[in-house]
Amino acid sequence: MLARELAGSGVTVNTLHPATYMNTTMVRQSGVTPASSVDEGADAILKLSIGSELKGKKWGSISTANARPGPDAQAYDPDAGKKLGALSMKLTGMSAKEDVPS
Repeated sequence: MLARELAGSGVTVNTLHPATYMNTTMVRQSGVTPASSVDEGADAILKLSIGSELKGKKWGSISTANARPGPDAQAYDPDAGKKLGALSMKLTGMSAKEDVPS
């Protein structure tokens, strides 16, 4: 949804899931055995935010430090995107357009 709204602006929009069940307090307290390290999550974040190999590429979704396309088909569903956008605005107390910097 955000990628469509910013089309033609020169801004590339991607999402990131840094790692699965990183070894964090929240994961450990939930009783889940960590499957990824915090370093792996940090590497994924850095790769997406400052890595030159992804610059300008439209991956859609990045998962772990090994960047690869792979979002669920629902990620491309315009109706689901609108619902998620509206819910996000409601939960953050923002209104659609007026709080988005241009």
